[in-house]
Amino acid sequence: MIKAVFRIIFLVLWILLAMMILWLIKKSGKKKYAENFTKFSFTVICVIIGLRVKVEGEIISIRPLLLASNHISYLDIMVLGAKTSALFTPKSDMGEWPVISSICKLLNSIFIERSNNKIREVQVKIHEALVAGEVISLFPEGTTGNGRHVLPFKSSLFSIAEEKINGRELFIQPAIISYTSIGALPIDSTQWPLIAWYGDMVLIPHLWKLLQLGRIDAKLTLLPPVTLSQFGNRKQLASYLHGETVAVLQKR
Repeated sequence: MIKAVFRIIFLVLWILLAMMILWLIKKSGKKKYAENFTKFSFTVICVIIGLRVKVEGEIISIRPLLLASNHISYLDIMVLGAKTSALFTPKSDMGEWPVISSICKLLNSIFIERSNNKIREVQVKIHEALVAGEVISLFPEGTTGNGRHVLPFKSSLFSIAEEKINGRELFIQPAIISYTSIGALPIDSTQWPLIAWYGDMVLIPHLWKLLQLGRIDAKLTLLPPVTLSQFGNRKQLASYLHGETVAVLQKR
């Protein structure tokens, strides 16, 4: 418990300090500095909470690019934030969460609206970000899973791939996140609820238990990118990405 107390104190202090520094950097207009500091900030958070991330593969340099990731926990944001410069696409209701909403806005996140009358508006925002050269991170499952199974990928979320971005096809790169061990021991079936955050789990109690754990090892696997034209339609694209994600996770 003492470990968790110190971790949460350092976590709160660092997040507040990092938000202030990032705000000042962004005010100066130095985009590259802001990107580098953001990655550094997430790396420090990983150190504080005891999350060690290994990367297999690399993000391609070709643009426009979208990262398609499985979704297990809020830890996924730490993994991607520390190892990529992608913009996040949180659910719109997170825009109402205290503190979290401010962090999302500071990170230029694009809130995903699920209502039919808002979908096009979201697509336009994502399109504009891609045109500007940003990498977008997307969780095609639409929500977090229990860590044991990958939920079906929603093909509608890949509708942006039907449009040309700066006259080029959108590249979609699988970015598979896996959690392999706690305290250097493999995660067993009884421990997944300590890592995965899903269903009606409440954030603060879950985080409190997680901060009492030993070191958590995670892996980010980056596979070769694909385009919609290779599959013909969104459903086949989503099915392929889902299959590749499952195949990687089965090897963990």
